[in-house]
Amino acid sequence: YLSVYDVTRRDTFVKLDNWLNELETYCTRNDIVQMLVGNKIDKENREVDRNEGLKFARKHSMLFIEASAKTCDGVQCAFEELVEKIIQTPGLWESESQNRGVKLSNKDEGYGGGGACGGYCSML
Repeated sequence: YLSVYDVTRRDTFVKLDNWLNELETYCTRNDIVQMLVGNKIDKENREVDRNEGLKFARKHSMLFIEASAKTCDGVQCAFEELVEKIIQTPGLWESESQNRGVKLSNKDEGYGGGGACGGYCSML
């Protein structure tokens, strides 16, 4: 689950609690992977400091990254780290893979943890 806020608009950050309440109300799973993304880091009129985003993510046990959809800075990393965390959470794919005959494994030789981003994302 991705939660995205605009680092140049505090109101989008403040509304994160509402979105998380919606998720808790309607989600039927306990083992979902959550990532918080602070977007629009390419802009100069920042209203939400990186440390505020990181603190919020830690409080809610979320992955955290800042990115810019405009410049693509951090976007690929965000998705790579999210997928990697999903792969590391067997309950999310074990039952699906057993029903479909697909086997996923994180024990491949090329798998090193930390992804191609080299730990750029804050993994919580």
